[in-house]
Amino acid sequence: MKRVIQAILIVAFILAFGLFIYFFARLRQENLDATLPVAGRIMDLPAASGEPGSTSGGTTPSQRSKINPEWGETFLDAIDMNLDEDEDLEQVLIVKPAATEEGRISIVIADFQPATGSYFRLWKGETLATKPNAVVVQPRDLLGNGSVDLLCFGIDDSNRQTLNVFRRTASGSYSQAFSGAGLSITIDEPPEPAAISVFEAVPASASPLDQKRVLYAWAPARKAFVRKSETLVPGESVEQLFINKILTGRAADFEAYLDGLWLKEEANITIPTYVYFDAGERKISIHSKDEQQQWDWGGSNTSFAGIYASISNSAVPEMLRLLGIDLVGVDKVRIRATAQQIVKFALKENWNGVYNRVAGRDSAARRTSLEKAPTGGPFLVRIEGSEAKMRLKPSDFEGFYESASGASLDLKGNSFLYKRGSAASKGYYSLFAMGDLALLDLNLFDDKSIPSGRLSYIIEVRPGKGPEIATLILKHARILSDKAEQLYEPDIVLSRFDN
Repeated sequence: MKRVIQAILIVAFILAFGLFIYFFARLRQENLDATLPVAGRIMDLPAASGEPGSTSGGTTPSQRSKINPEWGETFLDAIDMNLDEDEDLEQVLIVKPAATEEGRISIVIADFQPATGSYFRLWKGETLATKPNAVVVQPRDLLGNGSVDLLCFGIDDSNRQTLNVFRRTASGSYSQAFSGAGLSITIDEPPEPAAISVFEAVPASASPLDQKRVLYAWAPARKAFVRKSETLVPGESVEQLFINKILTGRAADFEAYLDGLWLKEEANITIPTYVYFDAGERKISIHSKDEQQQWDWGGSNTSFAGIYASISNSAVPEMLRLLGIDLVGVDKVRIRATAQQIVKFALKENWNGVYNRVAGRDSAARRTSLEKAPTGGPFLVRIEGSEAKMRLKPSDFEGFYESASGASLDLKGNSFLYKRGSAASKGYYSLFAMGDLALLDLNLFDDKSIPSGRLSYIIEVRPGKGPEIATLILKHARILSDKAEQLYEPDIVLSRFDN
């Protein structure tokens, strides 16, 4: 009996030891898998899908993180760079919450510990960025005093460019010196005084492309960049109809507009700079005196006046660039590049500048039949249920309208207030004619005067006892290059009331 019990105990011990080895190895493998950032996992996938912007191969070594993620963290990318005075490289990790696709991106710094020969988690800071496919980090000596700051560029849920600047403290950790978001953000380099320029929209301005430049300067007493001044940056006088055609709120529409060759505006040059956008093949090429490169065009995010395009070079796929491409005129765009880098010296590139479309290509916007309603003169608006039309001026539409369901629309000057139950939208409106159709375009702005959307309608009217509008019928529509397409949604019928 003793031998039987002894044999059972030995077998049980062997099984228990085997299970321990199995689960320990599994735990080690899971920890090892967790140290491979998402960017590295994508690189290791076979490119069988053939989707635009996918990275093929899997032959490029994937950078693993030097530390394990904490609970609730997913590492997006890992970049080695030198942030201090020693010879050992620190590792900057881009982190997002693991439980959801949303949430703000954080930055984790792992520092090397010579005594143990391993890395440890030094610091973690949250940024304003939320889009994981468009995060760029840079070590920069912003003040020119030898101290390396960590700059984190990204895009938030409102499709604004974000910037967080973290400065190294005396204790070796980091503190936040700047946090902001705008249509675009630029850095004034030393030897100029250290400054950050944030560009914002100017609602109801003379040109829809006007912007406001808010300058942030370094305040030594507060150890941060503080708001210093505001200046107007006037845009070209461009018709709203042209802008509405190009800036539809869909990145693909703006990409299609960019398709082709663009020439940079430069004075006193012998060899010009060209940028070629190939939306079909998802490639962007730059040709200049100093460089001739082709870049893979990743995903794009819409912005106030264009898109943010994430690009990478096949030679160094881990070094991303974020291109901010804005419409600034008829067949004219501005490009600003933000490069991911591992050295503290700013990379000199030929991207930044204003570009004009090379002659020989017709712009789709020039072929559109969309015309803005004359400010003082009449234009034709269809009467509901017939081919007859009323001759109306834009000022004839001003007034207060209400539907049977309680929705209301107040048009005054060039602004509107639209209420539906407890929800309210406000902004600026425009009237257009396209063929024999009259169109109402509502440009929505939120409480911070940031563009938040656009609504377009085909309008018909019911006349009153005189030449005035008694009822306004709004038919949901989408404005395309050569027509206004009515959407299959219920019409909004609004009766006019005297204010």
